[in-house]
Amino acid sequence: MGIQGLLPLLKSIMVPIHVKELEGCSVAVDTYSWLHKGALSCSTQLCKGLPTSRHIEYCMHRVNLLRHYGVKPVLVFDGGLLPMKIEQENKRARTRKENLVRAIEHESNGNSAAAYECYQKAVDISPSIAHELIQVLRKENVLYVVAPYEADAQMTFLSVSKQVDAVITEDSDLIPFGCHRIIFKMDKYGQGVEFQNSRLQQNKDISFVGFTNEMFLEMCIFSGCDYQQSLPGMGLKRAHALITKFKSYDKVIKHLRYSTMSVPPLYEESFKKAIFDFQASTCL
Repeated sequence: MGIQGLLPLLKSIMVPIHVKELEGCSVAVDTYSWLHKGALSCSTQLCKGLPTSRHIEYCMHRVNLLRHYGVKPVLVFDGGLLPMKIEQENKRARTRKENLVRAIEHESNGNSAAAYECYQKAVDISPSIAHELIQVLRKENVLYVVAPYEADAQMTFLSVSKQVDAVITEDSDLIPFGCHRIIFKMDKYGQGVEFQNSRLQQNKDISFVGFTNEMFLEMCIFSGCDYQQSLPGMGLKRAHALITKFKSYDKVIKHLRYSTMSVPPLYEESFKKAIFDFQASTCL
């Protein structure tokens, strides 16, 4: 999930932050990232359909932590699946199913440690789990939004339209989506690291001086994302060098077609669709 290698590349502009510094702010939360983390501690129970509330307690601990420091959380849930992500989601579902089979095998062989690890990889955050959390949020008067499609796009809309002051997530996709202020790696004590879009030009590892938002997005898509697989040998640094030189994705693709790299016939068309999904997803 996210743009592989992007956060380490932006390390020089990531700043330590505690949520108390967000006092008085509204913050959108990538709820599924919290649910996934919370589910790790009770994955066996969830996979077996046994009663547990530890994943809900995990999320509510963080909700209450934010409220304790005067931060107003808005929990954002994923909605429907985008057509371009159906194949990827089917692949993830198959992987979860395979891990569930392995977990049961390990358990029957008395290998509890291996079984536990496989259950963690097999757990699925289903709509019923999301609904369970929503019921608690309603009871506690916590704001929430179920996005029409991707939570990423919804959180970006809330950020760009200034309905929230920051976003809390583990997903680096929020950077090419265009979020202004993002808190990554928030722990149970409220410590995290902050990204601000305005700092991009100050990055030290590779330079983004002269980069537009479109150039940054296209670089990320070339390197591989949820909507588009990368070409062989195309990582972030090579994508950055090509976008720096040619300025736009169509010129990069034209250059690659005349080089030794094999570019699939429909690659440019799927690239355009990836741009569309980043820039024009339906939001509330």
